[in-house]
Amino acid sequence: MRQIFAFLILVSPFFTSKDCYSQSSGTDYFVAKTGSDENPGTSSAPFLTINHAAQIAQPGDVITVREGTYREWIKPARGGNSEESRITYQAAEGEDVYILGSEPAANWYSDENGIWKFSVDTSFFDDFNPFTTLTRHPVYVTADEEGDGWGWLKYGRWTHLGDVFINRDGLIQKQTLDEVSTTALTWYSETTDSKTHIWANFGDANPNDNEVEINTRAYAFFPEVSGLSYITVKGFIIMNVASHWAPPTVYQPAAIGPNGGNHWIIEDNIILYAKGAAISIGLPTAEADFEKRGHHIVRNNVILRAGQGGITGQTWNNKSQIYGNHIEDINYRKEFGGWETAGIKHHGGDSLIIRDNFVRRIYTLSDTIGAAHGIWNDFRNSNWRVTGNVIMDTEGHSILVEANWGGPSLYENNVFANGSIGNYSTSGDAWVHNLFLNTPQSWENQPWGNRPPIENLRWVNNLFVGDGLNEAISGPDIIYANNVFTNGALPFEEDSNFILLENPIQVNIYSTDVGICLELNQTEELAENNGPLILNGYLEFPFSFDASVKDDFFKKARKKNKNLVGPFARLKNGINNLPVYEYTDLYKKAIKLLEE
Repeated sequence: MRQIFAFLILVSPFFTSKDCYSQSSGTDYFVAKTGSDENPGTSSAPFLTINHAAQIAQPGDVITVREGTYREWIKPARGGNSEESRITYQAAEGEDVYILGSEPAANWYSDENGIWKFSVDTSFFDDFNPFTTLTRHPVYVTADEEGDGWGWLKYGRWTHLGDVFINRDGLIQKQTLDEVSTTALTWYSETTDSKTHIWANFGDANPNDNEVEINTRAYAFFPEVSGLSYITVKGFIIMNVASHWAPPTVYQPAAIGPNGGNHWIIEDNIILYAKGAAISIGLPTAEADFEKRGHHIVRNNVILRAGQGGITGQTWNNKSQIYGNHIEDINYRKEFGGWETAGIKHHGGDSLIIRDNFVRRIYTLSDTIGAAHGIWNDFRNSNWRVTGNVIMDTEGHSILVEANWGGPSLYENNVFANGSIGNYSTSGDAWVHNLFLNTPQSWENQPWGNRPPIENLRWVNNLFVGDGLNEAISGPDIIYANNVFTNGALPFEEDSNFILLENPIQVNIYSTDVGICLELNQTEELAENNGPLILNGYLEFPFSFDASVKDDFFKKARKKNKNLVGPFARLKNGINNLPVYEYTDLYKKAIKLLEE
């Protein structure tokens, strides 16, 4: 069974940072709820707050945080110097450390029509009140109410960053009090000169007998200083952060982010209810070292119920690795959204590795307003390697490749199921050994911004089940080779080297208590169809990395004389039940948190 934990390493010639490191000698600091910021921060006399440690920490130091709930915004004052001299922030092993962007909201009183009301002085929020702050980005907005001048926020422009939670279940904001009175698990607010009033419909629950919180902070772990290097954030449970909508071209906030730093490692965290983006490795708030940008590792995080997206970035994402992350239920409340809603979305990044991620259930208001994509490779990206991902059940595209013409990208050994594939004004992409299960394709040349026409593509050794290539696809230097089509999938008419199976095959993807399984019937007819072994240079693209596809989805070596199409190289004849994704213990913990 494939494992996608932290010790699964992909060696890449264009990623120069070490994927594991030995920390040089530094000071070990400790933080605990029994501590004091007047203490020296030792194991026996720990600090009380993480942010206090963040102001003291020097390169090489390790801050270990003991179990408990920390209601604070951590703003590191400095970064490390190298891989061997990082500053590491970590939860104590085996202990649950919560960083919350919210505060308890007690003493609700019953209003008419079964509605509950909570009032608080505006001073409670200091200089940031999410219940009076619009969801839209604070910088990117114009008076253009109909167009994209709100940072591509297309609907829900009236919404605010406020959130109300009961027993870790997020309520939905409504525009009027009347709507709240008729709809359970909703809220509405008004703010006077000195008070913020929140009305909520908790259904049958009495908020005074349950755990109710409201969010108050826009960040959990995000430096105010731009450009900090070599910081590790590991093992925290981050919840209820009022992060802004994060479009491209302006600074991109999130619950966690390096703010233009480089060589960060963000790993093994649970992030629940980020109002906008959960993790951003994108544009900073101020100038940062452009030459050193990127080189981040974002791995093995669990991101659930973010409003905008899981992992986003632009330009400051170069040469980064994003792998082993579990992202699901993005924008499931459908409060607001637009052209940035996705599990993973990046602009202007060169040499990204996006591998072994699991993304499912990305939502939008409708199929004509806003997006809901699994992976979105958007605008002037180059030399991406997207491999081994499982993307399923998205309301938009499983993967969308848009407006890229600066260099080639490789998409290989992925499983795309119950979504669609989008190719918009892009060139230089190679699709190799993927499974497209019930994923119709949408191709479009976009007539604006000097975007290129669709051209210079490679489609080799893919398996299409239930839907195939769009018949309207056309363009110069598009080459198809050894793709197999079945169960109603039809090839492009200009493909002179396709295989159309005479008999359908049984293919089904389903969830179990353990993970995601793919049932695939390897018929004799399917087994007979093999393709060329893809070695570097075969695709005839100027990749900056070795573009050989010698292994399959499960990291098993492919055979030159029997190289099966699709992502799986070692299938037995008959029914194969393939464990394409195993739920991690971290994901199980996140689900338990939401169900408690």
